[in-house]
Amino acid sequence: MSLLEVHAINEAKAKPPANASRPATSRVTKWLAALGFALLFAAIYGRLMGYGLRRDEMLFVPPAVLLPDLQLYGDYFYNHVPYSAWYFKAMALIFGSGGLLFSTRLGIFFAWVGLAGAMGWTMLRLSGSIRMAAFGVISVLTSHALMDGPGMAATNNLLQLPFALFGMGLFLVEVKGATLRPAALVLSGVMLSVATGMKVSSVAFIPPIAIAAFLLPAALPFSARLTRVVLPVLTGGLIGALPLFWLLLSDPDLFLAHIMKFHVGPHVTYWEANKLSEPDLAMGLGQKLQLAYGVWLQGAALIVALVILALAWMGRTAAVARTKGRWSDRSALGLILVVLATLVTTAGMSLTPTPGFSQYYIAPLVCLPLLAALIYDALPPAKRAQSWPLLSAATAMLVLIAVPWLAPDMRKTLRPGMTTPAKIERGAAALQDSIAQLHPAGSKVATFLPIYPLEAGLSVYPEFATGQFAYRIAPYTDPDLARFYVMAGPDDIGALFDRDPPQAILIGYEPALEAPLRDYALTHGYRKVSVPHLDNRYGQGEVYFNIGGQEK
Repeated sequence: MSLLEVHAINEAKAKPPANASRPATSRVTKWLAALGFALLFAAIYGRLMGYGLRRDEMLFVPPAVLLPDLQLYGDYFYNHVPYSAWYFKAMALIFGSGGLLFSTRLGIFFAWVGLAGAMGWTMLRLSGSIRMAAFGVISVLTSHALMDGPGMAATNNLLQLPFALFGMGLFLVEVKGATLRPAALVLSGVMLSVATGMKVSSVAFIPPIAIAAFLLPAALPFSARLTRVVLPVLTGGLIGALPLFWLLLSDPDLFLAHIMKFHVGPHVTYWEANKLSEPDLAMGLGQKLQLAYGVWLQGAALIVALVILALAWMGRTAAVARTKGRWSDRSALGLILVVLATLVTTAGMSLTPTPGFSQYYIAPLVCLPLLAALIYDALPPAKRAQSWPLLSAATAMLVLIAVPWLAPDMRKTLRPGMTTPAKIERGAAALQDSIAQLHPAGSKVATFLPIYPLEAGLSVYPEFATGQFAYRIAPYTDPDLARFYVMAGPDDIGALFDRDPPQAILIGYEPALEAPLRDYALTHGYRKVSVPHLDNRYGQGEVYFNIGGQEK
């Protein structure tokens, strides 16, 4: 043991307990920390509610209204696993009086709270340090990658993370303490399956845990690991995946056509043909790696990586002093390898889809703080004390770099009328009023932004119920696959509208895609009427009404 370590231990022994010497300071620190976290959550809430409307929300938000009258896959296009749709439906049932987009985005805020809670609990149990737990929580709450689109829109991108993290955390905690409580391990399996049901790419969290269940705790006989670890985790996984199995077995062709064949077929073909419309589109592995690099090694993630390297270096020097370079804590090493393997599998999975988008690369970020916690826990006590200035400085930097992102939106927390859900609700109300005045006999609206009519309680076409996603792939979809999709392409607009004329056509957001809708309106006597509050990040809405025209 070095003189520095001896000195640090002697100092720690000589000092009276902090609670005895500075109780007032401790209470003030706790209150300041609580206030800081409250402000951080308030800022995240303001940014979330003030974040501009996203095209992907047209896919995830409508089912909150359409279910259960119209079912996923069979009644309208939905190219994801169903748990996120069911989650948003629950949010709409509970908080729907505040509006459709408000209730679903509030669901995302709850996911932020869940992510922070799962991270804090797991970090505290793995490291035994409140400082380390606070560092982990702040690292996710200030993550630039999450504060952008992936964590600021009502989609499934963030929803997967609290469940995946809690599932992984439960497993690590139970194995680390060798408590192996059956209920906790069953819940771990349930959470990992629920994460996969939220977003299918979360399946990447499962293989490292599944393999580790056969190997850890190493002190147990293999037969004991089978009954006390593998069986509970497997049972929980099967329970959490039961709805997925039911959907798969009830109509495998329909389910797989949406969940799998879409993503490897017409989705890729569409973007290959339209890649010039997205200048930064990542089609090849090199472009994906460049995009991933910007997510994995920027802002908060870079600071966490620096802390991991610093702690690992401190652990290495301590190991050299004690054991000539050998890692003395084999159980800690096993858990570290589990987290490293999860980091690799989630990173590999994120690079699989084509094309690549930034939201695909966020899953590995939750592994980094856990890695820091495990390395910290493996350090000798003196080294842990020496790391406190590092953790304090890193935490301060995390908050500092997040201020320009979060501070401007604090006013939206206090002024709900400025939020995006409020703006959408005003536009929906204006649309509803115009239809009631000009066409009281009907309420069907044709648009690729169905959130406006659905927010107003109006009807939409099943073919466009989840936005443009089915429409735009229609020309690139093989007929054998197209029969599983409820969709209409550009060439089908005339026949669809002749058979069931819309009372209003809302366009102005996607000029190229909307051209057939505009042409139909202009050639069939629809009249353009000014409707306020229909502007968003994609453009200014234009409404064409079927006044005195066709009726079904």
